[in-house]
Amino acid sequence: MGFVMNPDMVYQYPLWAVGLLVVGAAMLGAVLLELCARRLVPNELRQRHNDVAAAMFSIIGVTYAVLLAFVAMLAWEGFNRAKAASYAEATLIGDVYNLSAGLMDSEKSAIRNEISRYARHVVTIEWPAQAEGRIVDQDSIYLDGLNKMALAPPASGQVDGNLHSLMVQAIERLWGARQERLLAAQTTIPEIVWFVLIAGGALTVAFSSFLGAPSLRMQLAMSAVLAASGALVLILIIALSHPFRGDFRVSTAPFEHVLSRMQATAEKQ
Repeated sequence: MGFVMNPDMVYQYPLWAVGLLVVGAAMLGAVLLELCARRLVPNELRQRHNDVAAAMFSIIGVTYAVLLAFVAMLAWEGFNRAKAASYAEATLIGDVYNLSAGLMDSEKSAIRNEISRYARHVVTIEWPAQAEGRIVDQDSIYLDGLNKMALAPPASGQVDGNLHSLMVQAIERLWGARQERLLAAQTTIPEIVWFVLIAGGALTVAFSSFLGAPSLRMQLAMSAVLAASGALVLILIIALSHPFRGDFRVSTAPFEHVLSRMQATAEKQ
């Protein structure tokens, strides 16, 4: 249980290895539990109470399935929010870069250099830090510098007097997208939820031992499959619960695309 609830431990290994370990442990535990139940409670006794046990098991199973689906949906929504925030941030970086085209050459060069440095900092410094579970500073010297440049009085001869206002608005939205990304990186599923998921799954599999099948092999197979199905959903939740960690994480593709476009634009000038 600690292996699943400790993200630093889980994300040190490939997702497929964690999946094999969790599913294998769940199936082995279900088989051992069923073998112990066979020794403690005669199979004939359990078969006589199959109708009552099956009715209660259906209620327990549905309750646990709803809980698994609810947590998995929350994890999926959190992953999508993190991905959307990353794409929005990358898009706003491109917007700031493009808006600077209407400024004077000296100001345009300063803003474009600063926004390019910010994008590279996100890709090379902040993203690896998020992948390791480290907290990234919410402030940014590059965005602070852009704020100072955008809030400076417009240079004389500026063609569009509203351009600075648009630049300030774009930088403000960029700040907001950055905060959303950092919040998504720090938002995790509480340990109490992991405990309820794992304990609930163990109790569900344990209750299935009250059912008695004539064939021991069939009983063991059904218990193992039941445990594996719940473990697979847990693996899905593990993969989605930390959007910037593990093999299945939000990539830097939108930032790298914006950087390549900015570099191509700079080479043409």
